[in-house]
Amino acid sequence: MASFNVYVVFGVLTIMASGVVMAYNVDPIKAYNCETKMTLHCVIEVFQSIFKTGIVTDNCCIELIGLGQFCHDVLIKKTLQNPLFKNNDTSVIISRGAQVWNKCTLVNKDVSPSPSPY
Repeated sequence: MASFNVYVVFGVLTIMASGVVMAYNVDPIKAYNCETKMTLHCVIEVFQSIFKTGIVTDNCCIELIGLGQFCHDVLIKKTLQNPLFKNNDTSVIISRGAQVWNKCTLVNKDVSPSPSPY
């Protein structure tokens, strides 16, 4: 009977440990719903401004800020892991991503409604 209890405890510990390991393997893009927070038009616009050349319009900046900096950074890093982008200079791309983010935070401040004086 004691050996049965040892097996039960071992089984419970194994299940708990596998749950912890699975928690570490959660895709942050899916966990934070990053893929659905921007329109396709704005995704393309932001992508081109970071990975190619282009500008981000004020409307797309507002969407980018709505996406959040965490999702913005994770999506850039995930794109850099794609073999199609292996020849890009990572530090340049991350720098461009930061520049786009900073520009958009300024645009968002300009566009945000003023607090009511009442």
